[in-house]
Amino acid sequence: MKNRHFIWKEISKFLSGAFFVTAGASWYFAIYKVDLPFMGGTMTYEFLALRGLLHFVLFLFTLYYGYFRKSP
Repeated sequence: MKNRHFIWKEISKFLSGAFFVTAGASWYFAIYKVDLPFMGGTMTYEFLALRGLLHFVLFLFTLYYGYFRKSP
Protein backbone atom coordinates (compact mmCIF):
# COMPACT_ATOMS: atom_id res chain seq x y z
CA MET A 1 0.00 0.00 0.00
CA LYS A 2 2.86 2.36 0.78
CA ASN A 3 4.35 1.88 -2.69
CA ARG A 4 1.08 2.90 -4.38
CA HIS A 5 0.95 6.07 -2.26
CA PHE A 6 4.49 6.94 -3.35
CA ILE A 7 3.53 6.65 -7.04
CA TRP A 8 0.55 9.04 -6.66
CA LYS A 9 2.71 11.48 -4.72
CA GLU A 10 5.25 11.56 -7.56
CA ILE A 11 2.50 11.89 -10.18
CA SER A 12 1.07 14.85 -8.23
CA LYS A 13 4.50 16.49 -8.17
CA PHE A 14 4.80 16.16 -11.93
CA LEU A 15 1.27 17.43 -12.55
CA SER A 16 1.79 20.45 -10.30
CA GLY A 17 4.63 21.60 -12.55
CA ALA A 18 2.66 20.93 -15.71
CA PHE A 19 -0.40 22.83 -14.45
CA PHE A 20 1.78 25.75 -13.32
CA VAL A 21 3.34 26.10 -16.77
CA THR A 22 0.06 25.83 -18.68
CA ALA A 23 -1.61 28.35 -16.37
CA GLY A 24 1.21 30.82 -16.98
CA ALA A 25 1.19 30.30 -20.75
CA SER A 26 -2.59 30.63 -20.93
CA TRP A 27 -2.56 33.85 -18.92
CA TYR A 28 0.28 35.23 -21.05
CA PHE A 29 -1.74 34.76 -24.24
CA ALA A 30 -4.89 36.09 -22.55
CA ILE A 31 -3.15 39.28 -21.36
CA TYR A 32 -1.92 40.05 -24.88
CA LYS A 33 -5.29 39.02 -26.42
CA VAL A 34 -3.88 36.32 -28.66
CA ASP A 35 -6.26 33.71 -30.09
CA LEU A 36 -4.66 30.31 -30.66
CA PRO A 37 -5.59 27.85 -33.41
CA PHE A 38 -6.41 24.42 -32.04
CA MET A 39 -7.46 21.36 -34.06
CA GLY A 40 -9.30 23.29 -36.76
CA GLY A 41 -10.88 25.72 -34.28
CA THR A 42 -9.75 28.69 -32.25
CA MET A 43 -9.18 29.15 -28.53
CA THR A 44 -10.11 32.75 -27.77
CA TYR A 45 -8.22 34.81 -25.23
CA GLU A 46 -11.30 34.80 -22.96
CA PHE A 47 -11.27 31.01 -22.97
CA LEU A 48 -7.51 31.02 -22.30
CA ALA A 49 -8.02 33.25 -19.25
CA LEU A 50 -10.56 30.79 -17.81
CA ARG A 51 -8.32 27.88 -18.71
CA GLY A 52 -5.45 29.57 -16.89
CA LEU A 53 -7.61 29.99 -13.80
CA LEU A 54 -8.69 26.34 -13.88
CA HIS A 55 -5.11 25.14 -14.31
CA PHE A 56 -3.93 27.36 -11.46
CA VAL A 57 -6.54 25.82 -9.13
CA LEU A 58 -5.47 22.34 -10.25
CA PHE A 59 -1.85 23.39 -9.64
CA LEU A 60 -2.70 24.30 -6.04
CA PHE A 61 -4.42 20.95 -5.43
CA THR A 62 -1.62 18.89 -6.94
CA LEU A 63 1.02 20.98 -5.16
CA TYR A 64 -0.64 20.21 -1.83
CA TYR A 65 -1.03 16.47 -2.52
CA GLY A 66 2.45 16.14 -4.01
CA TYR A 67 4.54 18.12 -1.52
CA PHE A 68 2.68 19.13 1.65
CA ARG A 69 0.26 16.34 2.53
CA LYS A 70 1.58 13.93 5.13
CA SER A 71 1.44 10.19 4.52
CA PRO A 72 -1.31 8.38 6.45
